[in-house]
Amino acid sequence: MALKQLADLFQPVYYRLEKSVAAKSIPAVHEIPNRKKLSDFEVPSENTFDHSTWDSLLKKYVSTCGTIGIVQDVNLVDYENLSKDTNFDDYLKHLAEANPSALPEPEQMAFWINSYNALCISLLVNYLRKSENSEKPKLASINNLSSPEKGPVWNQFAGVVGGKKVSLNDIEHKELRGTWDEPAVHGSIVCASASCPNLRPEAFCGTMVREQMDDQMRQWMKNTSKGLMLNNNKQLLLSRIFLWFGDDFGGWKGIREWLPQYIEDESIKNKLVKNNLSVRYFDYSWDMNRKSD
Repeated sequence: MALKQLADLFQPVYYRLEKSVAAKSIPAVHEIPNRKKLSDFEVPSENTFDHSTWDSLLKKYVSTCGTIGIVQDVNLVDYENLSKDTNFDDYLKHLAEANPSALPEPEQMAFWINSYNALCISLLVNYLRKSENSEKPKLASINNLSSPEKGPVWNQFAGVVGGKKVSLNDIEHKELRGTWDEPAVHGSIVCASASCPNLRPEAFCGTMVREQMDDQMRQWMKNTSKGLMLNNNKQLLLSRIFLWFGDDFGGWKGIREWLPQYIEDESIKNKLVKNNLSVRYFDYSWDMNRKSD
């Protein structure tokens, strides 16, 4: 049997093993009762929490169409210059002093997405600030912040939001996945890595959060190096996020029914709906979404 045939034969077994390993660190939320949907709430007529500082920082320090390794069309962050901008510290203080539970629900969703993305960047900015004029190695990946002493970076103290100390996992698994039945959130939170969905160069806001999340999904699915690609007209390549968090989408059946709304290519849509495709997942690059010096 040819090597490729052997690989194809054992690939589903490997994926099941990888998913089971991921499940040990990803809390299941699909059975949590009464999770919210954005469609259950009216869109606020105006935004009551000010994310304008964050919006300005994103517009200033995020550039589009970068390349990291084999991953193309990556939005890159100028971490070095952002680390010197005190407006970033002002925004983090603004998040710390906020009362998110008092916000209308769509604004709560926008608030926690912005908080996740800002605190993720803050972890990297803090490392840059501490390593300046020192012999600390240049950070290649957010995973390099994990350590035997502190544990995985996702569980480490990331900052204060709403007066509470939080980790990235607190935000992702409690405030977002655990509170909202909105799978599109996976296209909006960004873990500072090349294979993540792109960091949006504007702040999320309550009046537009549905449209922004949907646009994030569409842009992600357009990216043929990390989102979705049809290979040889019969094999679908998908982001590994759909493997790790498959239950959030309702499993493979749910993915097939939910994802086509974000895919422009009618041929791929039809093949996906009819389940006429084998599925593979992109290799995941954890390289930082850093703008080169």
